[in-house]
Amino acid sequence: MLVMVCRAIDCGGNWIANTIIVDQHKKGSFVTIQAAIDSINNQNKNWVMINISPGIYNEKVHIPFEKPCIILKGWGRNATTITYNDSFQNMGTSLSASFISSPPNVVVSGITFKNTYGSNGPAVAVNIYGDKSALYECSFIGYQDTLLITSGRSYFKNCFIQGEVDFICGEGQSYFENCVINAVQEKGKPIGFVTAQHRNSPKDSNGFVFRGGSVVGTGNVNLGRPWGPYARVIFWETYFSSVVTPQGWDIWNLKPTQE
Repeated sequence: MLVMVCRAIDCGGNWIANTIIVDQHKKGSFVTIQAAIDSINNQNKNWVMINISPGIYNEKVHIPFEKPCIILKGWGRNATTITYNDSFQNMGTSLSASFISSPPNVVVSGITFKNTYGSNGPAVAVNIYGDKSALYECSFIGYQDTLLITSGRSYFKNCFIQGEVDFICGEGQSYFENCVINAVQEKGKPIGFVTAQHRNSPKDSNGFVFRGGSVVGTGNVNLGRPWGPYARVIFWETYFSSVVTPQGWDIWNLKPTQE
């Protein structure tokens, strides 16, 4: 079977060396996703696919740095869900994530990731550290800091991202293609922000690019606010519904800078 990322050379080429099945009804090798990840050898150099059967997996999942070249494949965002209820109050924002991906060369498809903590502070659904991460047809559900891209290059295609406050944030170099961004302002809450991109130097190569797709939802939301003096976010041929405020952006606590 061919790996979903063509021209891959880092993980032994385009071929999958091993497939692991996760099934809650004991029809696979493991009943939890984390157990399947833990079974993979450290410093893995060949693609390993973890097929995750339909179901709601209530667990915190972490792919550690020493386990690259992993493919997580669900049965579709409406069938396979990873969910957890954690927040910044426990171990900080970064570690609140329901799913953390630390190594390079990780591919994910057909999975919904949720953090069900609610709207009372940062609570991450997915936190990505690893370089060359690719996520296809996934959903990310939360309210504040839903999708945290801490570092590395990442690619998102045909994804659904939901939240209201800084719900796509971080320091990554990220490209979003044909993604639906769903803002969900709760009654009585102030206007939120789609993005909070972190970039401290004009020499930093990171930034967020949104190509196509749409920004929809309920209530109102700004496109972003700068998390650092050189924040860089581009929306390109993206449809904005009336949920987007007329001004579009908020300067937060920073003064404008010029590159």
